[in-house]
Amino acid sequence: MLEHDLMFGDDSDSSLSCNLLEEMTNELWKVNYFYNFESFYRIEKTGNTIIGVDMAFTKKVRCFDNHLSQQYYNSPHNPYCFNLNVYKGINADKNYYKKYPFSTLMLLMAYYDIPLPKTQIGKEIILAVDSSFIGHFSEKPHFKKIHTDWLEDLGFGELVDILDQRNKPYFYNLQEHYGLNSKIRINEEGYLESNINFEAIRPHLEWKIGLPDDKFKLIKRCKRGYIDVTENRLPENIISLAYTSKKNASFTYNPKEES
Repeated sequence: MLEHDLMFGDDSDSSLSCNLLEEMTNELWKVNYFYNFESFYRIEKTGNTIIGVDMAFTKKVRCFDNHLSQQYYNSPHNPYCFNLNVYKGINADKNYYKKYPFSTLMLLMAYYDIPLPKTQIGKEIILAVDSSFIGHFSEKPHFKKIHTDWLEDLGFGELVDILDQRNKPYFYNLQEHYGLNSKIRINEEGYLESNINFEAIRPHLEWKIGLPDDKFKLIKRCKRGYIDVTENRLPENIISLAYTSKKNASFTYNPKEES
């Protein structure tokens, strides 16, 4: 297996996913970049191929991604991005409500046939990452069925029973207890830090987790934007893009290329 550089994102989904990929590859794939959707940072220059984890790059950059990245069925997309929404032809215009409803972590676990944690709390933590539980508690049976069908497609049908035993407030409390919605930030010295409670999560997962200890250096600044796509056009120089609803998009772009 070739060595690759993983790009760390700013949340628990990206961090736990990167940790899993490092473990699976015996660190042949290793974190070397950090992207907080405003700037890029790097530990060292290696020349290795980059893989973004939990980020939707628009160009020919390899990435694992759970976001919705096409407005229309024929909108351009990154062919190097592993994304089930693209694979299933799901776009913001026609069938946004059918989009993949889980974390990038669950995407990786399903694709690489990684078993779910042995304990119930471990399974619940997996469901709490990126709020993967929410669709199960929809008041509309149609949306709940979409959520269940996705679980079955991934091979995680057993999680339906776990969800049936709990409610939304339980999972919100779980997120707060473990800091799963906390952001990962870079301090003035170039080290990553977060309020995610990796120490408390660690006993419940089957792989080593945590933030890199290495120092990162700034290599590129970019700019973040949010627009209503029904009223505004996306800029041409987009770096990463995700549709957060049928009408709204979040993106990062290079302001130096603006005309």
